[in-house]
Amino acid sequence: MESALTPLEKTEKLLYRFDHPKAGTWERVDLDIKRNRMGWGTVFLKDASGIPRKNCEIRVRQKSHDFQFGCNAFKLGNFADPGKNAAYEEFFKRVFNEAVVPFLWDSTEPEQGKFRFAADSPAMDRRPPADLLIDWCEQNRIAPKGHWMFCDNFVPRWLPRDSRDVMILVEKRIAELAERYASRVRKWDVVNESFTYHPRKNPAIGDAAVPEDYVRQIFKMAEKYFPVTSEFIYNDGTEISFRAFAHESSPMFLLADRLLRRGVKLDGLGLQFHLYGALEDAMRMRVKSFFDPAHILQVLDQLGHLRLPLHISEISIPTYPELPREPAEELQARLLRNFYRLWFSQENCSSIVYWNLCDKTALGDESRYDAGLISVDFKEKPSYRMLDQLINHEWHTECTIVTDENGEASWNGFYGEYELEFAGSAHSVGLTSRSENEYSFLLAE
Repeated sequence: MESALTPLEKTEKLLYRFDHPKAGTWERVDLDIKRNRMGWGTVFLKDASGIPRKNCEIRVRQKSHDFQFGCNAFKLGNFADPGKNAAYEEFFKRVFNEAVVPFLWDSTEPEQGKFRFAADSPAMDRRPPADLLIDWCEQNRIAPKGHWMFCDNFVPRWLPRDSRDVMILVEKRIAELAERYASRVRKWDVVNESFTYHPRKNPAIGDAAVPEDYVRQIFKMAEKYFPVTSEFIYNDGTEISFRAFAHESSPMFLLADRLLRRGVKLDGLGLQFHLYGALEDAMRMRVKSFFDPAHILQVLDQLGHLRLPLHISEISIPTYPELPREPAEELQARLLRNFYRLWFSQENCSSIVYWNLCDKTALGDESRYDAGLISVDFKEKPSYRMLDQLINHEWHTECTIVTDENGEASWNGFYGEYELEFAGSAHSVGLTSRSENEYSFLLAE
């Protein structure tokens, strides 16, 4: 019986499929990281007379990632201790280039017509005002992501029960969000967790009265008020995203396919990966669904047939309380490294978002599982150091190249923004999967 296993034996079982995967799994991951996340850039140097400049040294240094590594920024400026607020910002900026901004309806409009968008709005735990957070993102070159336009939960108490009245107010809300933020926030979770909070699935949770076809209707409202350059995502929970996998009959696949066939502007799918719970929960329900790399890749590959960007949108990996603290933190880091490598390798995946940066800052009871990357005393956990190593070192490119007799030199690197230094000058260039990545420069005499 699973319950008879010791915590150490349960740990070994959780890791078994990572250590003994289906043949070729990790080989595929390594190859796909190179194939999907890296490309070639070429530099051509000539002098003022148009003669190729050979034997010129060029230092290549990556400045940022094209891929989005994110976290929710729900605790920005939210601690009583100014030192913790400053440390939170530094921890965030070192690793993440995307920040999830809370636009939950119950906290942005707690009283009808009275909004909490302005930076000087009354404080609320885990709900910094959007203006404050977006200003900070712009100052630090971090991309804001709006979470969310509508969810059939976390809605204000003043919302009426008649679905027609609800949808009128939803459209009014979307129009207000577009007027205020369309030019500042490009990526949005338009509808959140319609499966997770469906009244028939969770009759005690659903707060709003919405029509059967509300997901399509709300996406069409967003399309009406936001510019075509906005990115619209459907986001749903862990069980729906990964455990309820049934190939073409998977709930997420069927919903997305139906929306696309009905002309909805659906630009991506958000797949949550919250593993809150104890080791016992993981052993009883989740080993095959969540701790088998071949299964995770199978889920992503199936959704990839839709040719939509995939976003691993909300990640929580516990520091399992049954284990001594140090082994528990090491296990969290090891699991995260495996998961991030899987997700980063998959062709259609375009962002990975960890959910809560710090321990004891999750929603309600979730805080007891210490799924943060920073401890409650604001020390880096092994999981944070592991992500820092992956993003800023292992998946980071710096090299020196030398032009040949044709004045040409090339480098292979991770997609992102680069700085090229040569002949006493520096130039910013991009390396992306969407361009030829060829750059010509004339050297001054």
